[in-house]
Amino acid sequence: MRKRLSCLLMTAFLIGVAMTSMARDGYEEVAVIVNGSEIYSWELALLLPQILSETAAQGLDPKGDVLIRSVLERAIDSRLLAQEAVRRGIEPNTARINEKMAKMAEGTGGRADLEAELIKSGITYSQLLSTVRQADLVQTLVETEVAANLVTPEEISAYYNENLARFKNQDKIHTRHILFVVKPGDDPARKQTAREKAVAAHARAVAGEDFAALAIELSDGPNASKGGDLGFTARGQMVEAFDEAVWALEPGEISDVVESDLGYHVIKVEEISIGSTVPLDEARLVVEDLLHQQRIGGVISGLVAELMKTADIREPEL
Repeated sequence: MRKRLSCLLMTAFLIGVAMTSMARDGYEEVAVIVNGSEIYSWELALLLPQILSETAAQGLDPKGDVLIRSVLERAIDSRLLAQEAVRRGIEPNTARINEKMAKMAEGTGGRADLEAELIKSGITYSQLLSTVRQADLVQTLVETEVAANLVTPEEISAYYNENLARFKNQDKIHTRHILFVVKPGDDPARKQTAREKAVAAHARAVAGEDFAALAIELSDGPNASKGGDLGFTARGQMVEAFDEAVWALEPGEISDVVESDLGYHVIKVEEISIGSTVPLDEARLVVEDLLHQQRIGGVISGLVAELMKTADIREPEL
């Protein structure tokens, strides 16, 4: 049903719902009807920034039908959950609602400024308040469900032990290098000259000359004045050829001449820092919050799935 609705309601969603210049009348159109309760296009418009923010945080950039479907489904889910909250006799948290509205007003310079900004988008203060009230009903419903099934210490320990790799700090390696730069487009003779310099530098380094002094004398790199010191880096931070070479060395060892996209390197490993594992006591709050968020997601999904079984979701009559 949802896929069919999202396609049929593309027009109802006004296609350009994100455009604040949209006429006010367009926002008053009914997008979908859930158990006899109408969801208007202005409600979808208010949801749009939230959906875009969430998807951006996930590295996604939905557009067209995908974005429309996401917003429409979120609106339907929220209405179903709010209706269930009312059915259970749950009351909205007035103090929390007032606090949220006050913060939004403060963020725009006051209530008058907030109302002015909303009007530009064809939305009224009372409409915004109604969406905040609905969101609060949903929040209270979910909190009630989650409170009956809190994350236990045993679950925290189990997750930690099953995912130890996530709590291990990365190994890091401290290196210096002598770089002979080769730029894209350099002719073969220039490249050969750079390689010969690298081979000569390597010979002096393995013969026992001070590596940092050699870097100061010979390197083209931007850190030459610091003895070629690159500090500590984790696996994957440097260009691939460099990375592969240094992690094959032990502290104090010097690499063969390494060719990368930057040119030719001679590299010395100063030390390797083995990443430690964050102890459970330090990771406990992070794990608890992660499991709590997973539980919230599960509660919402479960409630919506159950409510959808008997939901009456209709397109508006044209």
